[in-house]
Amino acid sequence: MKYSRQGRLYFMAMVATAIGIVQAQQPFDLDTTYRTQIERIYVNSVVPLPDGKAVISGRMVFPEYPFDEILLAGLLANGSLDPDFEVSGLGGGKLVAWNNKYYVRGGNSVRRVELDGSNDLSFGISAGTVPYFSPAQGGDYHVYPDGGIILTGFHTLSDTVRGFEGTYNVIWFSNQGYLDTTATHRQCNGSIDFIHELPDGKFLLSGVYTTYEGQPAGRILRVHPDGALDTTFNTSIYWGQAVGCHVLADGRVLAAGRFQLTGDPDTLHLIRLLPDGTLDPTFNNNLRSVYYSAGGLIPWSGLFPISDSSYVVYGGFSSVDEQVRVGIAAIDTAGQLLSSPFEGMGCDTFLYNGTTYGSISRFVPDPVSGGYYICGAYRGYDDGSVNDTTQRMVSRLYGLDVGIGVSPSWQSPSLTLQPNPADREVTIGYENGTSRTVIAVRDITGREVFRKMAGATGKWLWDTSTLPAGTYVVTLLEEGSVRSARRLVVAR
Repeated sequence: MKYSRQGRLYFMAMVATAIGIVQAQQPFDLDTTYRTQIERIYVNSVVPLPDGKAVISGRMVFPEYPFDEILLAGLLANGSLDPDFEVSGLGGGKLVAWNNKYYVRGGNSVRRVELDGSNDLSFGISAGTVPYFSPAQGGDYHVYPDGGIILTGFHTLSDTVRGFEGTYNVIWFSNQGYLDTTATHRQCNGSIDFIHELPDGKFLLSGVYTTYEGQPAGRILRVHPDGALDTTFNTSIYWGQAVGCHVLADGRVLAAGRFQLTGDPDTLHLIRLLPDGTLDPTFNNNLRSVYYSAGGLIPWSGLFPISDSSYVVYGGFSSVDEQVRVGIAAIDTAGQLLSSPFEGMGCDTFLYNGTTYGSISRFVPDPVSGGYYICGAYRGYDDGSVNDTTQRMVSRLYGLDVGIGVSPSWQSPSLTLQPNPADREVTIGYENGTSRTVIAVRDITGREVFRKMAGATGKWLWDTSTLPAGTYVVTLLEEGSVRSARRLVVAR
């Protein structure tokens, strides 16, 4: 049974009353106990940590460093600056956690940093000692489980032995940060600025170009695991590019960014593509929005599924469908704006060097609290109940199960993990679920690594040998809501 927001809130109130609990917070409300002191300008990426801390990357000025622009920093569990994390100029762009280290895009390349924020000089790119490779324009990157990476953008190779000379746009590196001399690096006639791995090992790429490997290509293209063009996927996008996406189980792709398509005079920001790349006519591809320029920040940054029937969308917009929604909103699976759960204005704006900023760049699950982190370029956040003008660049929202307490008289779903920590395998057990139960596992960046439909009661042995060592969150979902969650540590 699914509930409207009003029905869901009434249900939560009934549960709270029945067990003697009253909580004012509702799902996606602002956690006002969390607050940063960042003065300006923006945060691009956030990685929550198992101990409640977080690592952030962007262009940031803190009161502790009033004359420095910090690109990489750590935050304590309450949002204040972590004094044990080495602030530096190593970052600025996307963060990816890996084996108790982090990859971060900075400038025109990617570095690997240690848990304390120091530069990992065992990684060739970090040390600046990569033969055959000269960074030019950084794009995006993908991290493999073994720590090897794919770097996109626009870079120069001089590997005369293997015949890779000139500019290349999709480049493979080993987990030691050196050019992978076994790979076939790929070219386009522009720049590849976005990469997203698909469940079958292929990749979606997007950027500014008209050809890829000498063949005409739309601004979103699909490639095989080795980078060769997948000619069964073709879009009519001739301008703009994707900066975020979500892939459905049936192969359709939701893409956020800025697009112009042949035959459509409008500039589109959120589209759904069929598995062959054509525009899905059953989706509201022409969702209207107004957005801030925000110093070149993309008006639509991405989307994240929060249930079987809705998505969070976020970016630099100031309204959606003529409704005030600054930086964050919710849509249904057909692409129509929902009135809840984001009933407030969203993030507030500020003026810096003549530019109006007001955007959210990431929406990331928090494995510790069960809630979510948002980050971007804003000062203040209004969730519809509370307008906290002191919020700055990183905030924390409550999760779907906030306010739902459990008494012994209620038959609450249970979830067990044995052993934990796990090495090669773990037995996941559950009971008192429903026939619509789903088990989902996410890593600490919020990326889903496993999903399984499950019945009312059961257990099974799950192979964890292919997962990188680290912390994961195993959740038992019913009707898209988290009913039970356990932290799983994979150790080697």
